[in-house]
Amino acid sequence: MQLTISYLMQDDSLNAPTPEIRERQLEISKKYKERSEDIEAMILKSGGSEMDLQAEIRDRLDLLIQRTEGLGWHEDLMRIYIVFGILEDSLQQVSKGLSPARRIKIETLMLDNSLQSFCHDELEKAIAENPEITGRLAMFGRMVVADALLEVRDSVSLDSILSDPLPTDPTDLAREQFKSLEPFTSELISEHTLRMDRLGLTA
Repeated sequence: MQLTISYLMQDDSLNAPTPEIRERQLEISKKYKERSEDIEAMILKSGGSEMDLQAEIRDRLDLLIQRTEGLGWHEDLMRIYIVFGILEDSLQQVSKGLSPARRIKIETLMLDNSLQSFCHDELEKAIAENPEITGRLAMFGRMVVADALLEVRDSVSLDSILSDPLPTDPTDLAREQFKSLEPFTSELISEHTLRMDRLGLTA
């Protein structure tokens, strides 16, 4: 995920409103590439396979990016602010179940809040300068949150949580899956609501 954010920030910087904003996006892209390398090193040190992990999530993230692509630079920035804000919140919550040493390492990596700060500041500025985009950004934020929550669901192994027999109907199965994750996703939605509130938008 960290590498995906790096690539998105790099690509989105091509359409940045000013050279200064583009430079800030490239700086954050570089930070996230380095963060990705740190996490990869942790996985390899623990005996895991980065290649296997990437193969498992690559297709899902590619589809997530396609589904949440915005119209123009501001919606793409909103996509990163909302979707990857939720996914980073999820990562922080999951890290609580790691060993103390690994948890501290992940929490240290996540202390850098430059991505969320950048997205918030630029979106807040854009809304202040062009109030007419407020409704469009609010609607877009509501649209993409569901995709982010689907990725959270798909990133969790639910086999040991759900009781047999599993529902055969896809809708019923999805309902049971989200029900089992409700305490976790409720916290993510709460953080999402605060994120939207800080922009003066309705979640």
